[in-house]
Amino acid sequence: MERRHAEPEKGEATESDMKLFIQSAQVRQFTEQWHKEGYTKAGINEMLGELYRRFSGDEKKALERGGEILAILKHIDLSKFKIKSEGLVKGVKKLLGG
Repeated sequence: MERRHAEPEKGEATESDMKLFIQSAQVRQFTEQWHKEGYTKAGINEMLGELYRRFSGDEKKALERGGEILAILKHIDLSKFKIKSEGLVKGVKKLLGG
């Protein structure tokens, strides 16, 4: 019996689509901009990957929401919460329902 890979549902982001998104010039520019604000490139890319999946591959929505989240976090003193960057990413994933 031949096994076929399940085709993603229409509007569902595939892993290869997400990799292309993360490697795009638009995301590199976004990442550089926010890296200058003190965020790690790996953390920004991980967050964008989660948002890309959440918004079913809608690049524009992922970048808009990512910018909103980072802008909000920029004004919060996270040191008083004693959280590490890994915990922050897990917290963002939880907020996004992932």
